[in-house]
Amino acid sequence: MASDGRLLGLRRWSVLAVAALMVGGVVGCGDDDSGRTEPRGDDPDDNVGEQVESMTARGVAEALRVVMEADDLGPDQNQRDIDVIQESVDDLPGRPDVTGIEDEDGDGRDDDGFVDVHVNDEVACLSIATNGDIDVTGGAC
Repeated sequence: MASDGRLLGLRRWSVLAVAALMVGGVVGCGDDDSGRTEPRGDDPDDNVGEQVESMTARGVAEALRVVMEADDLGPDQNQRDIDVIQESVDDLPGRPDVTGIEDEDGDGRDDDGFVDVHVNDEVACLSIATNGDIDVTGGAC
């Protein structure tokens, strides 16, 4: 039987694998509000590239949400704890650029609960409520 640490490590890697699949799924999906699925414009490759760029930040933010929600927190821990957020960011593949993790008042928790995930020119917002609920939206916080 595996030790608790080893089980936690296996669970974390399983979550990361699911998160990577989610990012791939989000990147692979897409159509516009008109219901059209074929690319518009002169060069279909340009449109696909633009769609991938615009969806990747959201996909990485969703993966971060999955990792954070799967984290087995202790009784005195919260999803807004700076160390919980930073550990989850560090566990993501590719080391994405994440900003807005701030603790100006020194209580160990993110001050406003808003974290921006940057990929290329795109940004997605991760909103962490005081009760630990996490939401992801496209665009900056």
